[in-house]
Amino acid sequence: MSSKAIGWDPGTMFFQLAEKNGKDIDINIIRNAFVEMDATEDIEQALAQNNWQYISDGKKYYIIGEDSLKVAKMFPGKIELRRPMQDGVLNKGEDKKMLVMTKILEDVIGQAPDENSMVCFCVSSDSVDNNVDNTFHKARLEGMAKRLGYNTKVIDEGYAVVLAERPIYIELDGTESPYSGIGISFGAGKVNCVMAYKGVPIVSMSATRSGDYIDQKVAEQTGTPIAKVTSIKEKKLDFDNIDYDDDVIFALDAYYENMIKYVFMNFAKEFAKNESDFEAPLDIVLAGGTSMPPGFRGKVQSIVNKLDLPFEVKEVKHASDPRNAVVKGCLTQAIISQKKFQDKSVDRMLE
Repeated sequence: MSSKAIGWDPGTMFFQLAEKNGKDIDINIIRNAFVEMDATEDIEQALAQNNWQYISDGKKYYIIGEDSLKVAKMFPGKIELRRPMQDGVLNKGEDKKMLVMTKILEDVIGQAPDENSMVCFCVSSDSVDNNVDNTFHKARLEGMAKRLGYNTKVIDEGYAVVLAERPIYIELDGTESPYSGIGISFGAGKVNCVMAYKGVPIVSMSATRSGDYIDQKVAEQTGTPIAKVTSIKEKKLDFDNIDYDDDVIFALDAYYENMIKYVFMNFAKEFAKNESDFEAPLDIVLAGGTSMPPGFRGKVQSIVNKLDLPFEVKEVKHASDPRNAVVKGCLTQAIISQKKFQDKSVDRMLE
């Protein structure tokens, strides 16, 4: 079996894994959630009949992935849909997180076929609005991949967008510098931003005002169940056609605008601290599930045009594949890191 290079985006809402298949890229998307059920003969029979994905600790069954959502809908109010991650890191209040996440990863990528196989995954940049330390989170995820025999590489989530989309900075003399620009991933738990120049991250940050934050605030202000808010956001929200008579749509529009301004004003502060000097305008590339509503790119562009930023913006772009841009960027880095690792191995053999 040939060596593997795998990109992994361990998101708050979904696990995404990417692997090259010839000229194509295979992407696996698994809901990062589970439900708990008592270990009885009836439940065991139901699991077998429905071919549900699950794991057991001997006392309970834990149904994982998309199947967990099906079960939760079948027993509303009786079975809780639980999430191993919260705000972009491991959920410290969930004691079954490692059991569930290890099972999901093992089922998708399996044991490493050789010692050169590589997994690259992303983590959030340092946060501007909470004190969450991702050291433990990063070490735990590395441990999961290494236990399966893989070498690991870790990158910032916003940087993965830069790797996937390859923005180009046009120097004043007209020469092109690839992998230069701002990548922003709007996830469920966090927004992650990275400014890079020629593939080197210069400024990075994350903020907790993102998809989950918006859903929670809209639910609080309109008295609408959070699950319904999420559904309306995913199915009806269109920034080019806002129904101002619909409280939920109106609130979603307002909190999205608040979130966009908050992110860019904080990123501007981080940029100013770094004292970087970009003389030509920069491209901004948007990605992530929270960026998916129609008209989002235009909304960001209109807000950015009104802000006094310490850098000039050339164009705001949506990633070519916004939902999968992060995991594709992780795959790009996995392939690069694997080649470097293999070259070093050959050098050691020749010494």
